[in-house]
Amino acid sequence: MNFYLNAYSKSNFIIDVIVIITFILFLFVSLGNKRKFVFSKEWDLSFYKRILILVLIYLALASTIPFFLDVSSFIRVRIAWTVLTIALPLIGLVHFVFSKRTFFLFGSIFLVCIKFYSEVWEPNFLDVERIQIRSDKIVSPIKIVHISDLQTDDIRDLHLEVREEANRFQPDLILFTGDVMNHASIYPIVTSYLKEFKSNNGFFFVTGDVDHILRYTDFSKKSGSVLWDRKSKVLQVGKNKIGLIGLGLPDYRNKTLIWSLRREIPEDIYSILISHYPDSVLHQPNEKVDLVLAGHTHGGQVQVPFFGPILTLSKVPRHIAAGGLNAYKNTDIIVSRGLGAEGHVAPRIRFGARPHLILLELLPANSTKETAKSGI
Repeated sequence: MNFYLNAYSKSNFIIDVIVIITFILFLFVSLGNKRKFVFSKEWDLSFYKRILILVLIYLALASTIPFFLDVSSFIRVRIAWTVLTIALPLIGLVHFVFSKRTFFLFGSIFLVCIKFYSEVWEPNFLDVERIQIRSDKIVSPIKIVHISDLQTDDIRDLHLEVREEANRFQPDLILFTGDVMNHASIYPIVTSYLKEFKSNNGFFFVTGDVDHILRYTDFSKKSGSVLWDRKSKVLQVGKNKIGLIGLGLPDYRNKTLIWSLRREIPEDIYSILISHYPDSVLHQPNEKVDLVLAGHTHGGQVQVPFFGPILTLSKVPRHIAAGGLNAYKNTDIIVSRGLGAEGHVAPRIRFGARPHLILLELLPANSTKETAKSGI
């Protein structure tokens, strides 16, 4: 019951039907003799307060019971999303039919619009962020495309737009910080898609949470990328030398490994660490890198105005996990909100956290850092 189809649509439909039925039964049993208000023109404010409390109780039970049963957190999120954007609108429409109160009609329409916006509109509304960083370790401009969390179920117009923007930028390097796709069935089309990205000095990739489904050697060959887990090397990029350090998925807090890889880069060379988890910035040795590129958080996928991401699955400060350029203890860190969404049966939603393509320019020291943002 979504505005999209993917390999999990059958499972999603079954879960949604079960949730809707159990929610309606729970609501009607709990209301007792008050349930008559759903089918009448009478107005009782205490009744609607009770409805709200029951919805919260149901969501609490739906979140905690699967937790104790060791059920995937994706299912708990799906239950909440189904109640809020399908079950409640249905209840609202039923009440509108009997009560003729337009409040319930507009309330239902509003919730469905939120569903449409979060599942269809924003996930396909690309945010291209241009960032400039100046350093006295840089001799001439370097262009870098930073991609993260492609984490897709298909290749659609958004992805073609990403590739077009990236290639138009004419990057020297493409750095991909993990999470390629949500299921292996789209392996051929994803590798073919990535193969068409162009760069002057290479396409480097580190693994993310869902990348265990990749056949790494085959993936590198077919996508044109170089697997950079647990590697460190000085690259010649035009007139510059750049130290590129890559961390695999389990290495983000391995201080000994990070220290060892960092030591291979001379201090006078600009160093970039690429890692799926932004938490790598919390585990640096004393000889810090100049820049960390990461993903993983998806910017929370849902951000609340004046608060930011509700859930980031990261220990970095919330404003860092939200995405973009920030600084942490004298190290610049850029976190991409990614292009996709959580997989399996989790709802593919984004709200206040648009898909994110980062076009980065490293420039010779001049004045101050600049950032510029453009919505496409």
